Amino acid sequence: MIGNEYSKYNLMKGHIMDFNAIINQILVLFIVLFLGFFIRKINIIDEHASKKIASLVVKVTAPCLIINSMMKKTELGNREILQMLGLSIAVYICMFIMTFIIPKLLRIEKNNIGVYRFMIMFSNVGFMGFPVIESIFGKEAVFYGAIYNLPFYALVYTLGIYLISMDNKNNIKFKIKDIFNPGVCAVIIGLIIFSFKLNLPYVATKTIDMISSLTTPLSMIVIGASLAGIKIKNIFSNTKLYIYSFLKLLVFPIIILIIIRQLGFNEIMTGVPVIITGMPVAANAVILSKEYDGNDILASEGVFISTMLSIITIPVLVFLLSN
Repeated sequence: MIGNEYSKYNLMKGHIMDFNAIINQILVLFIVLFLGFFIRKINIIDEHASKKIASLVVKVTAPCLIINSMMKKTELGNREILQMLGLSIAVYICMFIMTFIIPKLLRIEKNNIGVYRFMIMFSNVGFMGFPVIESIFGKEAVFYGAIYNLPFYALVYTLGIYLISMDNKNNIKFKIKDIFNPGVCAVIIGLIIFSFKLNLPYVATKTIDMISSLTTPLSMIVIGASLAGIKIKNIFSNTKLYIYSFLKLLVFPIIILIIIRQLGFNEIMTGVPVIITGMPVAANAVILSKEYDGNDILASEGVFISTMLSIITIPVLVFLLSN
């Protein structure tokens, strides 16, 4: 188990030394996003190609990312793993409750409620959460993030798809067989590998790792391509997105920080839920909107605005965690 002394030291070290790494991680995502915007504007890819890339991410690269994250070795005991998983489930239940409250408070239009509910629940964990956690706490903490992320993988490809599709006229009605989509199957495979501590052949692990590394750049390219069809002034004029982002990036994680600190967990087990909750909107919002005919324009705006504002809010969360 990673002790309090080590975690407190590493938190402060990350806060002082790796602040630039956090900012750089966000800037890299923006650069790739703008690349997607540019290549869509000059018609290197069109709407059809963008949707096909989104489908590739949902069905191939993202499942490989899930399996890859669950192949990591750890010295954590079962008690710490169950505690981390319990914290994650509790936070997701709270966020699910918020999906009914926030849209009403913001008076969201009926045909956009599903996307907003998705954006409230799901954060950018794999693309930003893990790198930021590593920058703050060190590599040892990444596995805490992987355990915390298990409900995300199970929910985003079930409940998430339902939320995304609930806004369109062809609302998807799930059947039992639909639950076993590539994302959920990847979670099952990953759990088997993790539970039985299976060692896959080098060729298999290297292939999975290589394919999973495509997820972030392809996702950000799709987001940028979606933004290419929007007037820039429209992106910055949606005041509801700013209010939502303030709640998502600061209010919710601060509430979680206050509650978890009262429970007496160490700094890493406190910090991981706070940081992940305070991440921008999951890129899956756009990818799944493309795949299941949701409002991908609104989802792209949400990802863009929340990611932009996270340049300010993530350092604030780091400061609060270090005190």
